[in-house]
Amino acid sequence: MTSIDRVHVAPCDTEIDDLPTNHRRAALMGRAPASSTVRALELGMRLRERREQLGLTAAAVGKQTGIGGNNMSSIEIAKRKLTATKLDELARVYELSDDERAELEELRAQAEQRGWWDDYARMYSEDFLRFLGLEAGATATREYAPETIPGPLQTADYARAMVRGGSPYIKPVDVGPRVESRLARQMRLEGPDPLACTVVIGQTALRQEVGSRDVMANQLACLAKLSEERRDHLKIHVMPYTAGAHPIIGGGLVLLSFDSRWLPDMVWQESVTTGSLIDKPHVVRELSASFDEAAERALDLDASLEMIHQVRKEMEKS
Repeated sequence: MTSIDRVHVAPCDTEIDDLPTNHRRAALMGRAPASSTVRALELGMRLRERREQLGLTAAAVGKQTGIGGNNMSSIEIAKRKLTATKLDELARVYELSDDERAELEELRAQAEQRGWWDDYARMYSEDFLRFLGLEAGATATREYAPETIPGPLQTADYARAMVRGGSPYIKPVDVGPRVESRLARQMRLEGPDPLACTVVIGQTALRQEVGSRDVMANQLACLAKLSEERRDHLKIHVMPYTAGAHPIIGGGLVLLSFDSRWLPDMVWQESVTTGSLIDKPHVVRELSASFDEAAERALDLDASLEMIHQVRKEMEKS
């Protein structure tokens, strides 16, 4: 039995004492835990920006530092770690000041730390682990979920039913850890400085009977409670059937925003079997505009809450 199975962590009933120690400390301090994934990405982008300012190619830098061109490119996109010694070499070639070098060393050291998502590396793809790390360090997300309740808003029972009803290749022994990893994402909704979230949930997601009608009734009660109590940072909209065609119909997505000028918005898109991170600026801009337009077509917060309560009552009657 996992720790999540024991305490049934969910956004509606989570107490700070139920969270893992590192998450609990961050929640009490009023900030999200530092994300090694985000720190590594910022480090890479700052190094690339400096290299391009100097008009150097990755191959040219490699000749002066011993870091091969391919390795340099991997460091710049946060897919390869950088040692302190190699950072010193880069600082010399890039003519960085002591203060700049110290800032980058701090990022490098933070990028070396393990995040909670690293504990689940054997179960998930590299891209999904990267998404979890980015989400953990984001300041805001916007999500469209057409058929299921978004992961950070799921109850333990709903999450467990989703995992068990997923791929036939998921081993029974992995159900607990997968539920645990899904619920760990909810830590970002806790504390005095939580993640700013806007979610648009398809009406189908409210009526799809995941687990059982009791599970769904509890899930919808949780969703309503979140909408009522956390509206200052969590906006829950429902996309009704009557909205018809809209710019993001047919597929879910998560837009991630960060508080660093070096980090652009990114998008996570997921299909039945795969997922991918998108960072191409023109694609992200188009998806961002499409999400905003779709959100305008969804029900407002009060009408969404009313529909959630209505469907919950229907689930409770039978």
